Amino acid sequence: MLETYRGIPHLLDTWLVLTGMALPVALSSLRRPGDLIPRLAAFCLPAAFALVIAATLSPTTHRLGQIGQCGTHLTTTGGLTSLQGLLNVVLFVPAAGMLTLAVGRPADGIAAGIGMSAAVEAIQALVPQLGRSCQLHDLIANSLGAACGVGLAAGVQTLTRRVSPGFLVVSPAVVEHAALLVRRPRRPARHRRGTVTRPVRYHSTNTQLSG
Repeated sequence: MLETYRGIPHLLDTWLVLTGMALPVALSSLRRPGDLIPRLAAFCLPAAFALVIAATLSPTTHRLGQIGQCGTHLTTTGGLTSLQGLLNVVLFVPAAGMLTLAVGRPADGIAAGIGMSAAVEAIQALVPQLGRSCQLHDLIANSLGAACGVGLAAGVQTLTRRVSPGFLVVSPAVVEHAALLVRRPRRPARHRRGTVTRPVRYHSTNTQLSG
């Protein structure tokens, strides 16, 4: 469960530390060959996932005693209609969106969002020392946020392809067609009708030199 900012005293510190630890991975993504938008998305991806971990797994001041307990009532405090539910939706939008832009597959963004939310809720239920409570509406809110992030990423991809396909996103098909336009095709060889090229045969003959 995503607590309010008052219940997470070290949210910003934890996020900065996790982002700093993943900084070498983020910098290496900028050096890889490819389009500009996927590389920028891969650069911001570690920070987005670090924000999810810091906001959902940082210890709070709450004390929960029972292990493995998970609430399934959607009408409890912190449901989808509350501020906390809205924050749970917004939290997974950057991570799923950046992952979709980086890999180019919307299914990976949705699967990663649902899987990460389920893993977070499982950890919160199995480790009560964190002071977090496992709730079903959190999983639904996180999944909805992942779907929204994937939708926004798909919209960005469609917009960049229509507005400036040659600057931001260059597909392999565009490069291939450009190469075909520059390269002059070779004409096929022409042969005369009725002419047959016979292979040349060499015969060994004995030559005598008379003096």
